[in-house]
Amino acid sequence: MQRLPVIYVDIPALRPGTVGAYAFAFVSAGVATALRLAIDPYVVGVQYITFYPAVIITTLIGGLGAGLFCLLLSTGAAAFFVLPPRLSFYIENLSEVLSTLLFVLLTFSNVILIAGMRLAMEHYRELNHKLEGHGVVLRDTEERLALVVAELHHRTRNLISVVGTIA
Repeated sequence: MQRLPVIYVDIPALRPGTVGAYAFAFVSAGVATALRLAIDPYVVGVQYITFYPAVIITTLIGGLGAGLFCLLLSTGAAAFFVLPPRLSFYIENLSEVLSTLLFVLLTFSNVILIAGMRLAMEHYRELNHKLEGHGVVLRDTEERLALVVAELHHRTRNLISVVGTIA
């Protein structure tokens, strides 16, 4: 059987809850704000375009707390520096309030999902080290996992075709 391709890339990670993780969140939100202000004359209507990647990268590297801190800083920076009236936390337009709430909701769910994924990868890595220490060979498990992935791929294609047909 084929060996499963490695889709996990080992990214440098800071320990969650440390000063370094929160400092990285602060710097990340600051860079996102500076980039957003730099592209402001050229890009109109997408206020949070630089803040989404900043929060996602911060959560991947710094963990849940740093991601939530970056989300809070990004929302405040966007309200203060980007949304009219500038240099005020007051948002006068109802559509801007709704887009801010949507940004917070979507980014919060992204932070939760990424933090859960990071936790699962850490648990997987610990379990893998324990199993390697005991000398367990996992060829049979890899073959079964490859079959499950192939079946999932097949069922996903079927589901997409059914949804396409209904649409």
